[in-house]
Amino acid sequence: MLTKNDFRLRINENIVGYQRQSGNYTFYSKDLFHWSGKPIDYLQKDRCTTYKDRDDKWLFEEDIIQSTDYPSKCYIVTFDTLLTKFLLVELQDEVIFDQSFELFFKDKRKIQRLSFRFIN
Repeated sequence: MLTKNDFRLRINENIVGYQRQSGNYTFYSKDLFHWSGKPIDYLQKDRCTTYKDRDDKWLFEEDIIQSTDYPSKCYIVTFDTLLTKFLLVELQDEVIFDQSFELFFKDKRKIQRLSFRFIN
């Protein structure tokens, strides 16, 4: 299970692995299954939301998602460092979703990852 201390590692638009912080230790994985202390080179890292989508895939900041509860809207998962919490921002209008983030993800069967913001 991933936690708030887990990250997706990227070099621009390419996902190169994952990082886990556990106390004073840092672990790395290329596949989310096999973890080691061997570092993976990366330029960007995206925080894990601790939620999954309907395909049982972990969701991270920078993911573009959609919910069957709001089928006409797409959202970007964003982490606000000042508020220290995740937000959903409408892709089209760039408006912050004003409902509970946790309630939005309550039923993973309703959530689908469509793409990533970092892919052009």
